[in-house]
Amino acid sequence: MLDTSSRLHTFVYATLLSIVLVCASVHLAAYVSNFIDPNNTSGLIIVSTIVSAMLAPLGSFMFATYSFKLIRVQEELRKLATTDPLTGLYNRRAFEDIYAREGARCLRTGQSVSLILLDMDFFKQVNIDHGHVGGDYALQQMAVCLQSSLRFGMDEIARWGGEEFLVMLTDTGRETAIRAALRFRQRIQSLEITHGEKQIRLTASFGIVTCLKDESLEDAVIRADQCMRQAKKQGRNKVVAYPHVLPPRPRKTAA
Repeated sequence: MLDTSSRLHTFVYATLLSIVLVCASVHLAAYVSNFIDPNNTSGLIIVSTIVSAMLAPLGSFMFATYSFKLIRVQEELRKLATTDPLTGLYNRRAFEDIYAREGARCLRTGQSVSLILLDMDFFKQVNIDHGHVGGDYALQQMAVCLQSSLRFGMDEIARWGGEEFLVMLTDTGRETAIRAALRFRQRIQSLEITHGEKQIRLTASFGIVTCLKDESLEDAVIRADQCMRQAKKQGRNKVVAYPHVLPPRPRKTAA
């Protein structure tokens, strides 16, 4: 869908194109009329009709080409605004919009929505051993692994920040989310990543929550982060689901 700015650009382009075509029609008709008797009204009408018929397809083609390019540019801009440039996954802002829309819809209809927050283990050491280029490559391979493990049309994933990823599982309760996280964990630790002449081995720690009705994404992620940190404390490469840890502290209210 075109936004207000794009519609204005389209209107201006269409107006200018119309003016150009009208001027071209007048000039071409005037040129051709030099070879026709001025008293031959029928001939002049025929010439004008032919000129218009010749220029109309050209105008339509030019306008269609412009519209196609505009839509393509808009799509590229939208992708840049919603996609993490390194992994190709959704970024945090896009995921927040998806949760606000899809998460709320599922919760309204009585469907469960679960979140899995995972953090790569010892990622700083990966950067030390393989350099930041190797670390970036590991993140890309992690993203591919996770994305290929999702249910098409039901689950969404974003790079939440640094080496953290956030997965939203729609129509999924706590036990099913745990099984999904265990599957993710198995696939990650089975990855065979080669960078240069070295092998990169990865594991991740997982925190799982099933969202409460009317719960904000921020609050749900706070709970998921608690679980993920508990998984780290248990030795990493673990899966911890809420409420295996204490609930978050209540927010401070204004006096």
